[in-house]
Amino acid sequence: MKCPYCASEIADEALVCAVCRRDLFLVKPLLERIADLEAQLAARPAPAESVVAAGDAVGAPAIEAVPAAPVRALPTALVCLLLPLLLLLLGHWLLVFVYDAKVLYLRVFALLLPLPFGFFFARASRLSLLPGVLLAFLVALLAVFGMSAITALIDQVPLLPQDAVEVREFVEFAASIGLSFITGLWLYHWLEQRIHKRQDALQRLRAAGVSGLGSGVLTESLTRWSDLGSAAVALCTTAMSIYTGLKSLGG
Repeated sequence: MKCPYCASEIADEALVCAVCRRDLFLVKPLLERIADLEAQLAARPAPAESVVAAGDAVGAPAIEAVPAAPVRALPTALVCLLLPLLLLLLGHWLLVFVYDAKVLYLRVFALLLPLPFGFFFARASRLSLLPGVLLAFLVALLAVFGMSAITALIDQVPLLPQDAVEVREFVEFAASIGLSFITGLWLYHWLEQRIHKRQDALQRLRAAGVSGLGSGVLTESLTRWSDLGSAAVALCTTAMSIYTGLKSLGG
């Protein structure tokens, strides 16, 4: 038996590697399970190799599998961009002018609404993160300008901010909406990468077997650190969204 960490030969009953001193208590059942699977696979004929050999015998050309291109649902992506914009404007009109609610309710509504739309936009559009971030801030700016236009039309006040304080509040409100949308984008990309890494790790374990388990464990460790980093970024964007959205209300 080889140690999955340093590839040194160790006794089959060992629970700690005598060379690298790593604990094998949790890894050993996995090693035994992989060994059993390898033994079962070795006892079976390889159907893929048989089919390829038969094709070569009759001179048939090998057909390579073409990976499917990612499907982009552009109408759904456009809905995920336009619908939160319209809902933000409608919510602003209802909360401020119809129900005369506190500004806090509008800010909380504007913080929570864009996040799920950002997630589903990333799923539908299949765009990379950077274009999604630019579109998120574009939607946020349009939403805040639209809210300002509704207020200017009803209350007969200037459309644009008039002093530095109003400009700062304008920018912070737009940033909170954009960061909420970006959080949804990041959560989708993080979840997609996590699923792909899990699948790759399983394929490598199945292909490498016991001798290659050390690299599989290393890959799993790196995957966990990557997941922690992605989760930290998502938490940071959420915290920044909440901070910029509620900062002016706290004075």
